[in-house]
Amino acid sequence: MSVNDFIYTFVSAFVALFPVTNPVSSGFIINGFISDLDDAQRKIIIKKIIINCLIIGIGSLLIGRLILLIFNLAIPVIQLGGGILICKTGLEWLSDSPSTSEDSKQDTINKINLDELEKKVFYPISFPISLGPGSISVIFTLIAAADIKGHILATSINYAIIALVIVLICTILYLFLTQGQRMMRKLGKSGNLIINKMVAFFTFCIGLQIMVTGISKIFHLTIL
Repeated sequence: MSVNDFIYTFVSAFVALFPVTNPVSSGFIINGFISDLDDAQRKIIIKKIIINCLIIGIGSLLIGRLILLIFNLAIPVIQLGGGILICKTGLEWLSDSPSTSEDSKQDTINKINLDELEKKVFYPISFPISLGPGSISVIFTLIAAADIKGHILATSINYAIIALVIVLICTILYLFLTQGQRMMRKLGKSGNLIINKMVAFFTFCIGLQIMVTGISKIFHLTIL
């Protein structure tokens, strides 16, 4: 394979994975729920999110096909299950009511939020919000396209390129998470509350779309 082929693999992988992962949208969603943390706490949470996303993405690349074979799972089923999880998360966020206590100290609020986020860093923040079933299904598709029979070196390079794309997308998510706090501060508490509710609704809609896509593929329907 030529250099142009590897460049094409990189561009194709990025174009296919970026819209599904959408690190900008994911970063905006996550920023809405870590806006009350101080800088040190934000760094801790963001670091864990990025590490989890890298583990999910690279892990899907390395052992994804093996998992599908072991459990005999189809990608549409993963989309259906992941869509249900995202819908559940969106509904939970929509039903959350903000605290009305004005006497609580800021460090207490931060501690409560940090404790809650620690429990949710992997699910649902890292998966399925940051890197969801749609992203995993795209990675599985890229794996199939990267395999070149009889060319182990070329196949390995293609896998490395896909891994590089995953790292690049996680880097974009990291940059948006670390810089997004400025935007949230300008919006204020009322603006953040409005945006959080809107984001929760759109999160539910995204989950519903992924779920419907899975159903349409399972039953061979043309729904969307």
